[in-house]
Amino acid sequence: MEIVELDHQHNQREISRLLEEHSQRANNSIPPYEREELSLAAYEKGIFIGGITGDIVWNILTVHLLAVDPAYRGKGLGGELLQELEARARLRGCKVSELTTMSWQAPHFYQKQGYEIYGEIKDCPLPGQTKYYLKKNL
Repeated sequence: MEIVELDHQHNQREISRLLEEHSQRANNSIPPYEREELSLAAYEKGIFIGGITGDIVWNILTVHLLAVDPAYRGKGLGGELLQELEARARLRGCKVSELTTMSWQAPHFYQKQGYEIYGEIKDCPLPGQTKYYLKKNL
């Protein structure tokens, strides 16, 4: 046996194939493991001012990245991007959204958007900082 680095996309396809085979053996009523990526961007006069990415697997939206240009923060753009991503996920059958954020990033922002903290890792990545796990029913 040898362990090597492999292109991420190729490795993800192979891992997904193995997981799919396992799921079907365990319970053939489990839907296929299919990932749909979502990516939205906001522009002002042709200039990128913010964006959000996520993906959907098994009717769960996972939000990966959300950022807004500092000049546009506090004006509701982050909330608009998140709401639009959630709306598109709902149209695709999603029932829940999940994400992670760090204590210095945006836990309060997400809580204002209806997310609740369901887990945390304290002292990550440094003492006094926390990684939060949040979810929201759609």
